Amino acid sequence: MSTTDFIDLAQPRIIVIRQGARTYSFTVKPITEARWFKYFDGIVSTAERDGKQVIQHTDAASAGLELADAVITEGTSGALAHRLAVANVLTSAYAVTEDIPEAYDAGREVVRLNAVWSAGDGNAMRRYKNLVHWFDSPTAEQFRRYRRDDTRAQIVTGSRKGTTVYRGAQRTLAALYDELIVSVAGYAENGVALEGRDTIARTMDTYHKVAAAMQLFAPAAVEIEDEIDEDDK
Repeated sequence: MSTTDFIDLAQPRIIVIRQGARTYSFTVKPITEARWFKYFDGIVSTAERDGKQVIQHTDAASAGLELADAVITEGTSGALAHRLAVANVLTSAYAVTEDIPEAYDAGREVVRLNAVWSAGDGNAMRRYKNLVHWFDSPTAEQFRRYRRDDTRAQIVTGSRKGTTVYRGAQRTLAALYDELIVSVAGYAENGVALEGRDTIARTMDTYHKVAAAMQLFAPAAVEIEDEIDEDDK
């Protein structure tokens, strides 16, 4: 794997947005764990009972806008739409679940992420598809920690409509990532590939930690084939 295949976590990111015939460029500094946790804490997810109806509402865009405003160091536009687009790039990591035959191997589990990171040649944004995380298998107690925090909810007192506020488990997922990670591929620090649990835990982008750990604790999909009824033949 050449150095061009690595996401360099220590270097600023260049995010380029094309709108019509114009191009807008933003420089984003590396995002600290504390700043990512502030983003996660800012995501509001509520369920409000109004009579017999339950109205659910989730707002991650406002937290994303605050994140973008905090980490952009240079930009050619301050337009709201462009800053929201930057936030979308910063939170673009997602797990790949199809065609992973080595997802479990002798006590090791594999999670692969895709993510848009930074502009490459010709100012084109690049999607990385070689971001691999190898984990130790979680224990029952570690799974219990995740589920306990993932299902937290707070009933807002004084609300006639019975509003419930849900809190995510991102902090717990990041901590579990640090405990379970064994090795990674596709990441570097100042041009040097990440090696060793301590280095990975210290350096890895927190959003990528959460995205990978969330997939680690997710159940596998089961393919079900319906029985064919004789009358349908």
